[in-house]
Amino acid sequence: MKKIFFAILYFYLGNLFIYSQSSETNETPDSISIKKEIKLRDYQRSGDYYPYIILTEKDTLEWPLEYDLSLDFYDLKGFDVKNEIFTSVLAFTSYSEFPFKWIQPSNGEEWDMTHSDWFQAVLRESELRLVGDAIKEEYVSPSDSIIFYDSKITKEARNVDTEFDHKWDLANYPFDTQKLLFEFKTSYDTSLVKLNPSKKFVSTFEKNMRNLKPGYTIIGIDHRSEYNEISTERINTAPGVIRPAVLQSLIFELKVKRGGIVLFFKIFTGGLLSFLISCLVFLIPIKDLDSRINLAVGGIFGAIGSSAFVYDVLPVVNVFTKADAINNLIIAMVVFNILCLLLQQSTFKRINIDGKYLYRTVESPYFKSLQDSKFAFFYSIFAFIVILIAIFLW
Repeated sequence: MKKIFFAILYFYLGNLFIYSQSSETNETPDSISIKKEIKLRDYQRSGDYYPYIILTEKDTLEWPLEYDLSLDFYDLKGFDVKNEIFTSVLAFTSYSEFPFKWIQPSNGEEWDMTHSDWFQAVLRESELRLVGDAIKEEYVSPSDSIIFYDSKITKEARNVDTEFDHKWDLANYPFDTQKLLFEFKTSYDTSLVKLNPSKKFVSTFEKNMRNLKPGYTIIGIDHRSEYNEISTERINTAPGVIRPAVLQSLIFELKVKRGGIVLFFKIFTGGLLSFLISCLVFLIPIKDLDSRINLAVGGIFGAIGSSAFVYDVLPVVNVFTKADAINNLIIAMVVFNILCLLLQQSTFKRINIDGKYLYRTVESPYFKSLQDSKFAFFYSIFAFIVILIAIFLW
């Protein structure tokens, strides 16, 4: 019986092994397992998909074309908080790894690779706009290599003197930093052309611009990219892939910082003096009520007048600025001093003892420490300075 059991087991395992071997041998791979992955590059070169240009292995062209950009800022004119338009004098330079006239090796066709045909500077329409002619340079000998780098062999530069729009960000006024925007936009989809800030020739600016008003300082240049879909223009980039064209905007931000300390004392001197006047009430004896009241009233009117002056200097904006915070702080501290004055006067009683009128301070159940004029004087100044520093750091 035992022999029969092992014979059946061997027979079963043998058939199982034969079946598994034949299954591996005769298995037909499905289409997914043998499908060759095709990159977007291959679709772009086939001619059947966007940009519908046939490129062979002989052609060195690869999409996207990359252009490096560098800006040089020479002057800023009319840059003032009351103006929403300023004038800038600058030059922008682009670098490419293709000649201006590229001959396609596979068919001898000549392509125009001029930089300005692939991207443009976004400029404001103006009668005063001046845009110089393109200055083109191409690498022809080793002696010219000083103006090129890596695989870049062509350079195109233009001088510009024109107006630009600016939206003021005054949330940190008078310690604000403005970002002046200079935009360059591609003419074709991002799969064909790409803009980069040049890492070799970084953007520069004149430290002492002739027409930049005193009080402003240029502290640097940043850059960022934005992408915009063109819903009315749809492209077919691969089988079953139809999407809107996407254009790149390379934006350079020229950062201009305001010298806020001088401006702060210039516009807030009246308010600071009003606050100090309101603090002087604590240096006058409590029994001299008239003098205390006169100083307190002078302080509150001075604070309100200073606030009106600041709002007259500033343009109307719908944001809460640091200037607003400082104004409100001055008024609030003047009111605080007046409330301390009222507290002290309410607890200062005149009493009749044996036909004589004497003055005595009655202890208040609340804010007992503020009944002391000396404490209230230093506490008010300390609180004002701490809150003012917090506003500066905000």
